[in-house]
Amino acid sequence: MRMLKRIGLGLAVLLLLAAIGLATWEPLTAVRAEAPPEHHYDTVIARDRFGVPHIFGTTDPDVAYGIAYAQAEDDFTTLQDVVAMTRGRLGAIDGADGAKTDYALHLVHARETVDRDYMKQPADVRALLDGYASGLNAYAARHPGEVKLSRLFPVNGQDVATGFVMRSPFFFGLDATLGALVGDTSLPKENAGPQPDAPDVTPVGPDGRENGSNAFVVAPKRSADGFTRLVSNSHQPWRGAVAWYELVVHSKAGWNFAGAMFPGAPYPLLGHNEALGWTNTVNRPDLIDTYRLVLDGDGSHYRFDGQWRSLEKETVWLPVKLWGPFVLPVPKTVYRAVQGPVVETKSGAYALHYAGADQLRMVEQYYRLNRARTFDEWQRAMAIQGVPATNFLYADAAGNIAYFYNASFLKRKPGYDYANVLPGDTSADYAPGTVPWAMVPRNVNPRSGFLVNANSTPFLSAGAGSE
Repeated sequence: MRMLKRIGLGLAVLLLLAAIGLATWEPLTAVRAEAPPEHHYDTVIARDRFGVPHIFGTTDPDVAYGIAYAQAEDDFTTLQDVVAMTRGRLGAIDGADGAKTDYALHLVHARETVDRDYMKQPADVRALLDGYASGLNAYAARHPGEVKLSRLFPVNGQDVATGFVMRSPFFFGLDATLGALVGDTSLPKENAGPQPDAPDVTPVGPDGRENGSNAFVVAPKRSADGFTRLVSNSHQPWRGAVAWYELVVHSKAGWNFAGAMFPGAPYPLLGHNEALGWTNTVNRPDLIDTYRLVLDGDGSHYRFDGQWRSLEKETVWLPVKLWGPFVLPVPKTVYRAVQGPVVETKSGAYALHYAGADQLRMVEQYYRLNRARTFDEWQRAMAIQGVPATNFLYADAAGNIAYFYNASFLKRKPGYDYANVLPGDTSADYAPGTVPWAMVPRNVNPRSGFLVNANSTPFLSAGAGSE
């Protein structure tokens, strides 16, 4: 009888220790980020009668600080989800669904890319990202009861940058390819549409389907009053990580812009300043190449150009919230080959080469677009080629209109069918890098005097005779 009581007591102690472990391991192992340097931000937030924030600052970083604080006032919950995503901790909030996004973060090397390239960014860009992060930190410090996850704050500019690297490839269909590989089903031929088990970072409507943005640009010669017109109807869900947030910014340094952004962005992603504006629609060119690898017997090496290379391998721990404070640690192995991230399935191992991988240029590009005052300046910002996909429709006060079928088109070699799975054991069908900006399709100041797009082919953008 005593033996049974001892066994029962031992089991109770073990269960108690396990419960304590599940309730404490995730915040205790989470890395606390280093806060941006101390700085006094001169910012004023004023709201119009619709509740839209107008953010005033002496400098651009002052404005970025206010952008973060204003959106935190309106939707701190979503902003915390975005921050958790950049840290690989979304599973501790959203359970299994969040853990899938955490896995994708590790798979695409989002944090690694930022750690490598962040200090290479121009100083004014880093100051802007730090200003935004400081605004989030200020709100969290003043409202500790709203913070959902221990050690989530402070955040810094690297966290903000990671959000861009993480989300970019899922706007042109990487989720569909990952979903097909993980589900061991046939790969999508045209990367058309998100998969239900993929990270929720694609532009979709409330019913879960892509609803088709549309935009119109009209040149002065087609307007009765002689003004250029740009109409934006970019379809996004009403709430969540890719819902538009409307705002107006005013900096004494000359940054004045009205537009919209996604949670976690330190500037508008579309809209207009005093001189020019742009909007976006989704395009889905083929920007993903899939390679089938040849592995050795134990799966630790892959064959490439007649030699065996070590398959890069890293074990990551994904947090999966169960209930209450209990979070289960789930180990997952992330692989990479020369072509890119690798997904192992029942039918084999596949490496992915996709547009815009392992680069951070989009954080500078969007800022330069905001600051451009002429068509030439705006085009120089576009030539940075940091935004890997999405149509841009442009208009300015000088009367210029333009449509850019913007994409980081992969370099490809003749003689291979890149719409299907390619041999992954040779460099003959693999070429790193993207085609030059000058080769990206565009239609500038068409004879018709108008441009229109609804996620359609660029050949229909300007009417008959104006291609």
